[in-house]
Amino acid sequence: MVPPTNRWYSALAFGEPGLPVFPAPLSVRMLDGGVSLGLTRPVASADVILAPAVDAVSLTIAGASGYGEVVEATPVAVTVALGPVNVTLAQGVPAVGLESTGGAVLTLGTTFAAVDETLATATVDGTEYAVAVARGSIDGDEVSLDPGGSAHVFAVPAGGSARAFAAALGDVPRGAEAGFALGDAATTSVSYGTRPTVVAVPESRAAGLDCGLGTYATIHGSYAVCTASSVTWDVPLVEPSAALDLSQITEAQREQIVAALRADAGEAELPADTYFGSKALYRLATLLAVADALGEDAIAADLHARLAEQLDLWADPDGCRTRAERCFTYDGELRGVVGLATAFGSEAFNDHHFHYGYLLYAAAVAGARDGDLAARIGPVMDLVAEDIAAPGTSDAFPVRRAFDPVAGHSWASGFSPFADGNNQESSSEAVLAHNAVALWAAVRGDLALEESARWMLAAESEAARRLWLAPDLTGLDGYAHGIVAIEWGAKRDYATWFSADPAAMLAIQIIPAHPAAPAYLSAVDPARIVASVEEAWGDATPTQFADYLLMYRALAGPEQREAAWREAVELPTEAIDGAVSRTWLLAWIAAAGSGGTG
Repeated sequence: MVPPTNRWYSALAFGEPGLPVFPAPLSVRMLDGGVSLGLTRPVASADVILAPAVDAVSLTIAGASGYGEVVEATPVAVTVALGPVNVTLAQGVPAVGLESTGGAVLTLGTTFAAVDETLATATVDGTEYAVAVARGSIDGDEVSLDPGGSAHVFAVPAGGSARAFAAALGDVPRGAEAGFALGDAATTSVSYGTRPTVVAVPESRAAGLDCGLGTYATIHGSYAVCTASSVTWDVPLVEPSAALDLSQITEAQREQIVAALRADAGEAELPADTYFGSKALYRLATLLAVADALGEDAIAADLHARLAEQLDLWADPDGCRTRAERCFTYDGELRGVVGLATAFGSEAFNDHHFHYGYLLYAAAVAGARDGDLAARIGPVMDLVAEDIAAPGTSDAFPVRRAFDPVAGHSWASGFSPFADGNNQESSSEAVLAHNAVALWAAVRGDLALEESARWMLAAESEAARRLWLAPDLTGLDGYAHGIVAIEWGAKRDYATWFSADPAAMLAIQIIPAHPAAPAYLSAVDPARIVASVEEAWGDATPTQFADYLLMYRALAGPEQREAAWREAVELPTEAIDGAVSRTWLLAWIAAAGSGGTG
């Protein structure tokens, strides 16, 4: 099977044995010859909302040894073979499913009391757990599965009962999958099987479902426990965008932007790795987009020529045979495209969507201007896009490598070697990736890839607002901030991988202020934008990321936009991030008064 990197459950395939994974609201870890699970309990403190793994109920499997092997994986569900038993976990199903084709005997670490012939319960540390079997039996601490039998192990939700939960259970959700539709909104549908089972969903997704089974507390608030065979929800569309709308800017703004463009369009350092090298090409592409928008044809021609030269270099399919940088190779074991000059663990498939979003945006902007260039770079850039966004599973790539359709966002770690599950820090770079794939797919006429990317663009944009920038913290009193900087399986952190500066916490959710960003960032309440910027800014202009804070502030209304413009004009050049330029900083702020994108 294609190795499942960048999933919420990747530690089951790649991590140290016994690392937990977090199909909310449970934590689950594989044991040597068994499995352990527990109901997580969120606790909020000033800088973190934490719900660590709980080892409440364990099962050992007769005849099993080792920690199992992943034998089936979708973006929603994973199945681990452990001796005679297959263990299945699915995002959205608050139970661990166990199946055995030939029959099996499981020993519980706690003695369960019978409710009836197929259901037993036990209370561990104040939480009631239950085991429900089909084609099998329970006797104290022993569960016997007949050939073809199955068991579900679950924590009884608040306000619910073990009997009602067990009665609502359907089949083990092996192979649970997600699909989408695009219309007036972007619709996600997650299917758990042919007949209804128990699902746990955020309260916002519970409308229209039969949700009388109770609730769970999670790091993302209360989850309703419902009966359904599938769950469907809508998020607002976000149109792919390659450029800012500068049609309504003033003449004075135009003059200052053009002056900055002339200064920024000079030769600049072009790093060689897939992150900083791709950011540098993204910067060239944004300068090109502004030059085209303002009719600066001579500058645009020069920028395009330089960008095309670099893209030809990166997209040379034989490049890695003659040099060790600015080229891609294919990892046949992990099934993906990797830059030979790595960055931030990209060889372990960390952050590919962050890196490749920058590069694909540059390819789309330049390719849309020059069909011959698009044709030349197409074979390699198509594979780069497939690496992070393949719309269907093939032997070469997993389907939508990093995207979790239930969470609505991507996961950044390839192998997820962490006790808190997988994580994602830069919600904004994830949105950039989907925007860039959609733009590139349009250049190439790949409708399937384009529609899939548009769905992920909408979902990731909504998640960026809902989870990072404007989180609903009801019931999570004690957390002291208005934003979240890193989402994990087991926690929500006010921290970054690279800095303790409050400016970094917010800026990493804005970087690189790409053309599609105003459409979803401007949906954040203006007062919240201002409060977030004020907390991040502190008492003095930040030495890093002031540019992104100003761009975000500009979306909060005319007065904030005018103040941001004044500060942006005077911002020291060394304070401007390498992904952007003063040209883009000024153009973004000016465009914020006219709807943002074009």
